[in-house]
Amino acid sequence: MEYVSLEGLRTDGRRPHEPRFCAASFDAYPISRRSKNGCSGSAAFSLGQTVCVAAVFGPNSTLSASSAFIDPLSQERLKVSVEVTSAAFGVDLVGGGRPGGGGSRKTTLGKSSASSKSDRRNKELAVKFEQILSSCVDTKRYPRSEVYISCATMNDDGSASAVLFNSIILALVDAGIPLLDVFVAMCATCLDGETLLDQNEVEERGRGVECFVVAETKEKKKTDGVKGHIGFGSNENNDSDGLQRIVSYDISGGKLALAAVDAMLRACAKGCEEVSVVMRKAMKKRLAKLASTTRNM
Repeated sequence: MEYVSLEGLRTDGRRPHEPRFCAASFDAYPISRRSKNGCSGSAAFSLGQTVCVAAVFGPNSTLSASSAFIDPLSQERLKVSVEVTSAAFGVDLVGGGRPGGGGSRKTTLGKSSASSKSDRRNKELAVKFEQILSSCVDTKRYPRSEVYISCATMNDDGSASAVLFNSIILALVDAGIPLLDVFVAMCATCLDGETLLDQNEVEERGRGVECFVVAETKEKKKTDGVKGHIGFGSNENNDSDGLQRIVSYDISGGKLALAAVDAMLRACAKGCEEVSVVMRKAMKKRLAKLASTTRNM
């Protein structure tokens, strides 16, 4: 199958380094059920036809008599627990009970898939997200506490892992959990020697080498015309606007030359920069709405 035509267009009409249309919303969790289930914040994020929702519960205290003397150093930081599910079409977005409360702790935003392969993939994503979020959230702010995150893929049309992570970031902002910066995820794949950013379902079936990147993005100033550098753990972007730092990346599905890996990382970092504009705009709009509500109270 030809994934990129002679005119340089993909199967859906995009250029190789062009992401799909993205949108962010904070109305995924009805307000009437927030107080009932103890949800602190929720959000939905879509990239093309891929739609994911996330809900945050907590922070809640984890200090107990049995765990008071187990690994005291780790108790001084916020523990982040993530559960990833794949919801069936037409299933209610909200589970029955509050995690850790009156209901079951395994309450999620949707029913998980019956496929064992999908369940295994969701568990791997949950572990990966927990490790990444531990370096994105200000964990020292809430000692001896735990925050529980439930996210679900409502429709998967490719790059679901990036959409899930972005929905989690938005839900954490809605819950008031302090982040060290705005972190954005993006996926890419390499098919027939071409780096395709934000692959759709058809391109995922090509079984090329896939790349998942989480980058720390900074807001650009309109008067800043200096281009930034992209690097893993780079120290050059601490005090500069518009620069990016790749905090985590994962390449799976095969082997690539070093030049191809660098091209995929740069394409994902550029895609994170474009998506962060939409996410920041939604965050500012949400915070302005919450601020106006607080003033009226």
